[in-house]
Amino acid sequence: MSHNQPPPPGPYGGGPGPYGGAQPNPYGGGQQQPAEPNPYAQSPGYGYPQAQPPQGYGYPQQAGPYGQPPYPAPPAASGGGNRTKIIAVTVAGLVVVGAIVTGAVVLSGGDDGPKAMKLVTPKTLDDGTYTLDKGTDDLDNEGTSVQGSMPEGATSVLAQYKRSDDDNSGLAFSGMYGDISDPDTVRDEMFKGFAGGDGSPSVERKRKRFEPTGADGPSVECEVVKLYDRIYAPACVWAEETDAAMVLDVNAENTSVSDADMDSFAKVTAGIYQDTRKPA
Repeated sequence: MSHNQPPPPGPYGGGPGPYGGAQPNPYGGGQQQPAEPNPYAQSPGYGYPQAQPPQGYGYPQQAGPYGQPPYPAPPAASGGGNRTKIIAVTVAGLVVVGAIVTGAVVLSGGDDGPKAMKLVTPKTLDDGTYTLDKGTDDLDNEGTSVQGSMPEGATSVLAQYKRSDDDNSGLAFSGMYGDISDPDTVRDEMFKGFAGGDGSPSVERKRKRFEPTGADGPSVECEVVKLYDRIYAPACVWAEETDAAMVLDVNAENTSVSDADMDSFAKVTAGIYQDTRKPA
């Protein structure tokens, strides 16, 4: 290469990505590897048409996979220390994917539904098992936000939690609240967020419905996905007329499908449902 030629572009192509720049490691520590591509660099963006009239919550505003970015490319396998980066990239990706799928539908705008609720992200979940690492504002300050894609009247809530006994493991929380006319369709579309490009999780156990606290409690649906051919993770979703959320448990120790316990995580999700929903 001539000494007069400019150096080749870096791993992020020298320009800002769709989130306004390279995504930092969600768990800090400056572990970003130069050879790792920007996991969101090929995102189609969040250009949901906002001018369409309401057609009932659950009606897609555009065809295709609802505009979620490609699932983050995994870091190359290079020893046990790389596990942290796998978890970080996975949780960051699912936080965004889950919320984008929720924002791919429109609100009904009705006034006759149940009492309005909002979603919050407490400092701990599941009796201290998970500790808040980054909430909606933190992620927004880093350039990770999908509020601009949300229909009018919908509020996006994102959070990353670290497992208190293992910094290599975590939990992704993606939700929204507003007036939802078709919760069943919202639930279906949220699970479709796992479908997509290279590196997308594969479904290893099909969806199952749970009522962990009985008929008077929340109804959640869960499935088990395989992340990067290495980690098995239960993902649970609830969707009601006031709010919807996806919760993904990314445990670095879950290296076989039998390790990912949908029944247990459905109970955890029922507790998260109680802890994150508050009167608006």
